[in-house]
Amino acid sequence: MKKDELISFIKNKVKTIRKELNLKNTDFDIVDVDIHDDILTIYTKNRSDKSIIIGPGGWVVGKLKEEIGFKVIRVEDFTDKIIFLERVKVIKEFNNDVLNDICNYFLYSVKSKREVYQLIQCQYDIYAYEILSKIFKVKPISYHHSALLPKKYEEKIKKFVKDIKFINIEIDIKRVIKNYPCGFLKEFIKKDFDNYVFTTCSNTDLKNKIINFFELFPIKIKRDEKYLNYCPLAIQSFKYHRKEFISKITLEVYKGFKEPTEAAEEILKMVKG
Repeated sequence: MKKDELISFIKNKVKTIRKELNLKNTDFDIVDVDIHDDILTIYTKNRSDKSIIIGPGGWVVGKLKEEIGFKVIRVEDFTDKIIFLERVKVIKEFNNDVLNDICNYFLYSVKSKREVYQLIQCQYDIYAYEILSKIFKVKPISYHHSALLPKKYEEKIKKFVKDIKFINIEIDIKRVIKNYPCGFLKEFIKKDFDNYVFTTCSNTDLKNKIINFFELFPIKIKRDEKYLNYCPLAIQSFKYHRKEFISKITLEVYKGFKEPTEAAEEILKMVKG
């Protein structure tokens, strides 16, 4: 099916589903679609059109997914895609080989044969791993400590990543929790690895070959994809560092990494512990 035919097909399906759900008959536009494996991404002209396709509580897009057979359907504002690609072009000017590999993938769908490490400790790391595995030869690693990586987290990671290497570390967990925990693993990474390591919990440090993927490439994590829960250390440390965590999450919304409602849910999760 050609792209314009697919767009027309999806529009008609959405209109039919909205009618079946007794929702208002409203005009909307689809400006582009992308298909990767069993994931369909629908791009709309604006957020209003995006809301129409998603429907209240995600009913419309959920029923659409069932009827047309995709495992995942994402609905995005096309403006967000344009802004993201412009950001990629700017990052390409950094003249860093590893960052260039990522930029070339997003701009031209070119894959790299480079080998990199990916630190996996929480849900965002799993999401980054799935993306980076399409670009590089990724060697997944995880620092192992009962408070840093509870048993249920470890089992979930093993389900997603079969060849992960767990590294035992000794830390004063009370001290870590009372301090702002995001980024404390940086010193371990610098000591243990001499190749590039991707993470989502430390700031990018190109000199020491540490890259926070979502800090540079803020791709929204999707609620319809099941990953791990939020970082246990962040939840335990929240009562000591409320301002820092809320500022961090707010900045992630501003960058486009998280939707406002999802960010609010994350803050509430930390408040409740």
